[in-house]
Amino acid sequence: MVRFFLLFLFLFSTSSIANTKDLIITEKGDIFTDFEVETYEDKSASQSFSEIKKAKFAPHSNRISTGYSTSVFWFRFTLINKSNQDLIYFAEFTENAAHKVHAFISQQKPFNFSEERQGVAYLALGDSSDELLKPKFQINIKSGETKTVYLNILGRYANFTSFNIIDTPTINSYKVTHTGFYSLYFGAILAILIYNLAIFGFVREITYLYYTLYVASFLTWQLCENGFFPFDRFSSASHFYLNGLSIPIGLAFLVCFARTILETKTRLPKIDSILKAITSLYFLLALNAVFFTQASFMAISFVTTFSMPFLLYSGIKSYKTGNKSALIFLIAQTSFLSMSTLFSLMTEGYLDYSLTTKHGLIAAFLIEIFIFSLAIAYRIRMHEQEKTNIISQANQDLDNKVKERTLELELSKKKLVEFASKDPLTNLFNRRFLYQMSNELIGIAKRENTPISLIIFDIDNFKNINDTFGHAVGDNVIVEFSKLLQQTRECDIASRIGGEEFLLVLPNTSEAGAVEIANQLLKKTEHLIIGTDDTSLSFTVSGGISSVLTDKEHGIELAINRGDQALYQAKENGKNQVQSFTSY
Repeated sequence: MVRFFLLFLFLFSTSSIANTKDLIITEKGDIFTDFEVETYEDKSASQSFSEIKKAKFAPHSNRISTGYSTSVFWFRFTLINKSNQDLIYFAEFTENAAHKVHAFISQQKPFNFSEERQGVAYLALGDSSDELLKPKFQINIKSGETKTVYLNILGRYANFTSFNIIDTPTINSYKVTHTGFYSLYFGAILAILIYNLAIFGFVREITYLYYTLYVASFLTWQLCENGFFPFDRFSSASHFYLNGLSIPIGLAFLVCFARTILETKTRLPKIDSILKAITSLYFLLALNAVFFTQASFMAISFVTTFSMPFLLYSGIKSYKTGNKSALIFLIAQTSFLSMSTLFSLMTEGYLDYSLTTKHGLIAAFLIEIFIFSLAIAYRIRMHEQEKTNIISQANQDLDNKVKERTLELELSKKKLVEFASKDPLTNLFNRRFLYQMSNELIGIAKRENTPISLIIFDIDNFKNINDTFGHAVGDNVIVEFSKLLQQTRECDIASRIGGEEFLLVLPNTSEAGAVEIANQLLKKTEHLIIGTDDTSLSFTVSGGISSVLTDKEHGIELAINRGDQALYQAKENGKNQVQSFTSY
């Protein structure tokens, strides 16, 4: 097994048998994995083989990295058999995803060449399915014979591969090693994927879902690229290239994962907006790739050049806000980014195809997803620890109050109830306490035959305030309006029942009286000025008014429903106004 692994590295590294375009076989078993050939670029992609034979070739290695190009690239070399045996050799490419590869091999008759075609473009059409194989061309060479070989390659998107001149035993040994190596690799990724998917099923944490979708997309891409089940057979070239959609989709889920682990929505709203735009762009490019494969993958490569470093920047900013999980994310993303950058430069044609540029990416990915899983676990652990600390602190505070106020036990209980009934941001009553007190007030109003009304307020254009000035300013708007509600009569009950929605219950107040109170609050709101870092802002509210029917079993629910309808009408009429349910 060690011998096979060394052979695997040997076939992709710098071992060489010959250093010129003439490859000389001195004995059976000689192989050629790093050698010099001659190359020519047919930019028109239309020249005939007769024209190519007359073209001026230039020296080049057997490693191919031409980037995104519509040219046909030709490679020429001579194979000489100086052994005492007739031999069978193969010109085998190292990658599966070559679009069109043609071989022209000289025969015994002068100037006579046989032609063979392979590649993704020649996958079977119709009902049958072809196995995705590396392009491989057989060269039968007798003792003392010389063969001239022309190979050309045309890529639908980035060309990166190499070709080796090897015999059958070497091919078989490499196949066993290659299959074993990638089986272990894919098995490890699949195990991590299933493990984290199972955790998502238990904890329902969205971060795990984004993580597993990202890992699944990368796994799909690599299974397809290396011809592993179930992506080893395709009915057509289009069928094969559709699997390339897993690249932009996987990158989109990586950005989604980064948004959750870095908590950009709450910590970095502006950066979060950019990350959402990048996610949408990747999904759009995935859709576009169905129709315009080459152009889309060029765009994906370009976008990734900038989006991946931006993820690092986002991680640094998140860490500076106190998010410790961001540090683990940065470690993982830095290791992957270094290798993915080399891979991108290779696909663009700026770096040569090699063991590092091709396979460094998959090694870095395995490290990255392992560290990512640690980041998720650490994040959840920190959140649980925060909850535990809050509960522990609350229990400690409660114990201290009990010890300090033994003689005032009943008062302490009332204060604890009040604390549990208040909204933490505004100090207004919450919905639960509102219903409890409303039922008591309705009972009093029913016994004393007095009216009771309510007003539902909603801050106008609150989403725009958050989007424009940030959530901190939005919270300030909510707090300032809450202070106005607390300045009404002592008998009134003000509560916050939603994000920017409030309810004011008015005992012993008719609907007309409620209208007057609501209009006064609207005028006071118009004069409020909220300061921000750059400027100041004012805001308005709308209100819906309804009387509470004390003779109904669910009087408060019915009144709130009617108040909602009136509020909706006020919004429809132009906002910054109140509307009574009985007035329309």
